[in-house]
Amino acid sequence: MNSIVAGSAAAVFQTTVSYPFEFLKTGLQLHRTLPNMAPFNMMHQVKVYFAGCSALNVGTLLKTATRFTTFDSACQLLRDPELPQGATISGPRLLAAGMITGFMESLLIIPFENIKTTMIENALALSEKSDSGSSRSEVKSSHNPQALKGSRTVPYAHTSMTGQSRPTFHARKEPALHPRQKWAIYYDEHPSRQFLTTIQEMFRTRGLRGFVQGTAPTIIRQTSNSAIRFTSYTSLKQLVAPDGLVNEYYAFTLGFISSCAVVAVTQPIDVVKTRMQSKYTWVNYKSSLNCAYRIFVEEGFTKFWKGWAPRLMKVGLSGGVSFGVYQYVDNLMRAYSGPKELGHN
Repeated sequence: MNSIVAGSAAAVFQTTVSYPFEFLKTGLQLHRTLPNMAPFNMMHQVKVYFAGCSALNVGTLLKTATRFTTFDSACQLLRDPELPQGATISGPRLLAAGMITGFMESLLIIPFENIKTTMIENALALSEKSDSGSSRSEVKSSHNPQALKGSRTVPYAHTSMTGQSRPTFHARKEPALHPRQKWAIYYDEHPSRQFLTTIQEMFRTRGLRGFVQGTAPTIIRQTSNSAIRFTSYTSLKQLVAPDGLVNEYYAFTLGFISSCAVVAVTQPIDVVKTRMQSKYTWVNYKSSLNCAYRIFVEEGFTKFWKGWAPRLMKVGLSGGVSFGVYQYVDNLMRAYSGPKELGHN
């Protein structure tokens, strides 16, 4: 229990400190690298870089509180009964335990990942409006469907392909907009700023499905993350210390190295996941496969690694701190319980 509390506190702290990297990573991934498209603007007010931090911290608390207990339980479940007491699992069993852990984590964080992405999009839109001022109509946002059309016309309105109404003998009656379309028009002009108001915006404009967008790529990414992280970390730990006893500094280093492997392998999945969680996904992509295909065709293969640098800083720090704190508390508990057990014997 102590290790869970310590790990959760450390996770929230490092998430808050490293959140600007998460903001830049998400912004870069949402930005579509198309011809005549302005580059992603990385310069904003300081508070903008923390948009969505509250949502991510709630998800991080749930994820961290269950990560190590889930992994330990999975290891016990998959442990070979013939292994001696205290021996750790390895090979395919270790990989499977990591994948189970990632799957459980993904179920907890999907809603908060969607809220975070929407808050970042809204913050970028508000920053764009404040920076452009009177010339806001000349600024184009790469992930806003209105900007892609070159105008501020709301995509929910019923207009012809040319943007002009067809002449008719009788007066043309515009079809009534669905309540969600009306809310979408309203929030396009007045993006939400706070955690609770963003939840309200998402529910009004997209319903419950707005909180589960990108479920498939998120599960794949999180499962791959944990499988690679725990497998590489445990393998390195067994290599460095066969007895399983390392100090917190070694644990931090091994956690950072395992995080580098995570970013190298799972970055393309992370890019697709971010695009599929955008509030304008329905305009650009039909599915995760269609999203991956369009990124490859329209932007190029290298764009699957967009935002890798800020993600490496964020994930590396996260993995290092999480494993370092967990190992530190575990060592303390071992040292405290050791003498008592000896005295009892």
